[in-house]
Amino acid sequence: MLLYFKQAWNLVKQEKLFSSIYIIGTGLSITIVMVLSIVYYIRIANIYPETNRDRMLVVKSGVEKKADGDISSGQLSYKIIETCLLSLDDAETVSAIYSPWGIEHYVQPTGSKEQIPVTVKYVDNAFWKVFSFRFLQGTPFTEADFQSGMYTAVISESMAKRLFGTVDVVGQDVSLNFMPYKVCGVVKDVSFVTETTYAQLWIPYTLDPDYKENFTEGGMLGRFRAYILAPSVNEIGKIRNETLENIHKFSSTIPDNIELQLIGQPDKYWESTFRLYSNQGPDFTKISWQYSLIFLVLLLIPGISLSGMTDSRMERRLSEMGIRRAFGAPVKTLMWQIFSENFLFTLLGGLAGLLFSYLLILLCADWIMSIGQRMFELPPEGTKVMLTPTMLINIPVFLIALGVCFLLNIITAIIPAWRASHKEILFSLNAKQ
Repeated sequence: MLLYFKQAWNLVKQEKLFSSIYIIGTGLSITIVMVLSIVYYIRIANIYPETNRDRMLVVKSGVEKKADGDISSGQLSYKIIETCLLSLDDAETVSAIYSPWGIEHYVQPTGSKEQIPVTVKYVDNAFWKVFSFRFLQGTPFTEADFQSGMYTAVISESMAKRLFGTVDVVGQDVSLNFMPYKVCGVVKDVSFVTETTYAQLWIPYTLDPDYKENFTEGGMLGRFRAYILAPSVNEIGKIRNETLENIHKFSSTIPDNIELQLIGQPDKYWESTFRLYSNQGPDFTKISWQYSLIFLVLLLIPGISLSGMTDSRMERRLSEMGIRRAFGAPVKTLMWQIFSENFLFTLLGGLAGLLFSYLLILLCADWIMSIGQRMFELPPEGTKVMLTPTMLINIPVFLIALGVCFLLNIITAIIPAWRASHKEILFSLNAKQ
C-alpha cells in the first residue's frame, strides 16, 4: 500500500496538469456535498446550547378538526401545553416557547436616544433545563419570578458588553421597549444558526397578558411550541405514546366533536427540522429520495468526467500493466493498485474541497444556512451568523468527507481499473507509451 501511494505521489509530480485538473474537479464536487452536509449537521447535531437534541421531542403545531370537516392549523394553545404536555410523567422536563405576533423589540442604552433592535425569546423557567446555556454571570430567572410575571431578563454576553461595556451586570436594569427589566443572568452568545434558542434577551412569557389566549373554537391552537426532554433516547417512544394519549383524552372532553391532531408529532429534533407547515407533516421517504438523488447527481456527473481522465491515464500505462501480468500479478492486485493510486488523487481533492467548503460557509453563512428552509429570518442589525469551530471541525464531518472520497474514488476508478487490468497481455505489452 505504501509503495502504491509513493508511486501515485510521483505521478502527481510528473503529471502536474492532469493532477491539478483532477484535484480541482474532485474538490469542487466534494465542496457542494460538504456544504450540504455541514449545514444539516449544524441543524441536527448536539451543538451549544442545544446539546440535548438527540433525546429531545418537539411539538410545533397541531390541526384542530371539526366533525363537519372544517380544519384550522397553527401552534399550540397554553391550554394544551398545560393540560397535555407539562403533565407528562415520563419526561425529564418540558419547556414551552411563546411566540407573540407583531411585536418588534428595541433596547434603549442608558443616557442615549439610540434604539437597538434585538431578538427576544419568551420562555419559561424549564427552558434553562432543556437547553444547556453557559452562564457567565448570575442565574436564570426563578420559578417564582416566572409565575409572578416579574420584569426580569437573561441577556447575551455581546448585548451586555454593548449596553454596559462588561458582563458584570447582574442586578442592573435594561430598558426593553421603554420598560425596565432586571438582569438576572448573562449567558455566552448563542449562534443565529441554532434558531430554537437564539436570542439576545430571554424573558418570562408570563409578562404577556395574552399568553393564555387561543384563536379557535376548541381552544387548542395558540402561540406555543413545546420541547420535551427525555431521560434517555430509549424513553422517546414511551413519551411519544403518552403525549398522544393525553391529546386524545383532552380532545374527548371538547364538545361538538372537535379533535386535535398532531400530524405525526411529537417529532424527534432532527425530524422537526423538516416540518415546515402546520397542517401537514414531512414525507421522510420523499425527502430521503430527494437528497439521495441530489448527492448522487453531485457525485455522478463529475465522476463520469474524472473517470474519462483516469481511463486516459491508464491507457498510457498499459505496458506497465502488461509486464506485471506477464510476471504473474493477478487481476485483483492490479485493480487494487489502481484504486489505491486514484484514491490519493481523490483524497487530495477531498481535502481541497473540505477546506473550500469551510471558506464558502464562513464567507456566505447568511444565505447558505437558509438552504432547505421555507422561511429564513435575517439576523438583527449588527448581528453576525456565528459559526464555532465545533460546528465545522468534528469527527462526523470528517467521516462524511472521507466517505464521499471513497465513493467518488469508486465511481471514477472502477471502469478504468477493470479495463486496464483485463486487457490481453500481448496487447498491453505492445501498447505505445
